[in-house]
Amino acid sequence: MPLSFIWGEEDFLIEKEINAVKQKVLGANISELNYKVSDNPDFNDFIFLLRTQPMMFGDIVSVIKADKYFLDGAKAKKLDDKQIDELIEAVDLISDRVHIILTCQIQRGDKKKPDSRKKFYKAILKKGQIIECPAFKAYEDYRILPVLKSMLKEHNLKAGDSVLNEIIRREGPYLRDLNSVLDKISLYVYPENIITKEAVENLFSSSRNIFSLIDLILEKNYVKTLSEISNMLQRSHYLEILSFLQTSFSKLLLTKLYSKTLNSFEIARKTSQNEYMVKITLNKLKNIPEDELIKLKQNLTNSEFEIKTGEKEPLLSLCEAFIKCR
Repeated sequence: MPLSFIWGEEDFLIEKEINAVKQKVLGANISELNYKVSDNPDFNDFIFLLRTQPMMFGDIVSVIKADKYFLDGAKAKKLDDKQIDELIEAVDLISDRVHIILTCQIQRGDKKKPDSRKKFYKAILKKGQIIECPAFKAYEDYRILPVLKSMLKEHNLKAGDSVLNEIIRREGPYLRDLNSVLDKISLYVYPENIITKEAVENLFSSSRNIFSLIDLILEKNYVKTLSEISNMLQRSHYLEILSFLQTSFSKLLLTKLYSKTLNSFEIARKTSQNEYMVKITLNKLKNIPEDELIKLKQNLTNSEFEIKTGEKEPLLSLCEAFIKCR
C-alpha cells in the first residue's frame, strides 16, 4: 500500500514496520534520493511531501514523523477546515510509486492515542493501512513470548519457553532491550546456537555492572572504572568487556557527530536506538568534546591490539588507555 500510518508506544516495532516497507519497496538500493525522513514538518512542507512525485528510475519511501498532527497537546498542530481538506486531497492523490509512512510515537505511559473520529484519520484508513504498535507490560509475558520467538529466529538462535520467560523476567518487557540481550547471548554461546538457562544466568551475572562502566568513564572516574573492570575480569573474558566498550563508544561517537546536523528522532533511526535514550545520551555528552571521544576510542583500539598480541596484560593495557585520556 502507498500509505501507512504506524503509531504506538513500542518504537522497536514501529522501526521494524518501517524497515519491512523499505526492504519490500527498495531492497538494498537505498539512497538519499529514494528514502527520506522528516520530523513533524510544518503544514506546507507536509503537503509537499504527500504530493511527492515518483522518480523515473524507481519508487520512493518517505517516512514522516507526524505525532503533532495526530495528538492533542500544547505542541499539536492546529489545522483549520481548509487545511484538513488539503491534507485529505493530497492523501487521495498519493502516487502508487510513492510510499508514505506516517508515524506517531506515543510516550510510554501517556495513554494517548490518535483520534479515529477525525476526518484526516478516516482518509488515511480509506487510502492505506493503520498499524498499532503497543508496548507490553511486564506481566504480559504471554504476549511478549511470541514476539521474542520471532526475534530468536532472526538471530538464528534456539531456546525453550522457560528460558525465554527467564530472559523476559530478568530484562523486562521493552523489545529493543530484549533484542540487545539476544545480540549478547549469540556472542556468549557462539559457536553454539542453543540458549540454556545456565547461559542466561551466567550472562546476566557477568554483565550486571558492565553498563555502569560507560557512565564512570564519561565522568572520568577511572579509579572506580578499573576497579569494576578488575572484578569483571575475574568472571568474564577480556574480549567480552572490550567488545562492549568498543561498541558503546562507537555509538556514543556517532551520536555526538550526528547531533551537529540531526535531531534526536533522526539520530535514533540512524543508530538503531530508542529516541528517549538518545536524548539521555546527548545530555551526558553535552560537555564532552568530540576529540575526547575519538581519543578514547583510539586508545581502546590500541589496547585491544596490545592484549590480543600478548604485549600487555588486559588490566594494565586498559589502565594506560584511560590514563592517556587525562
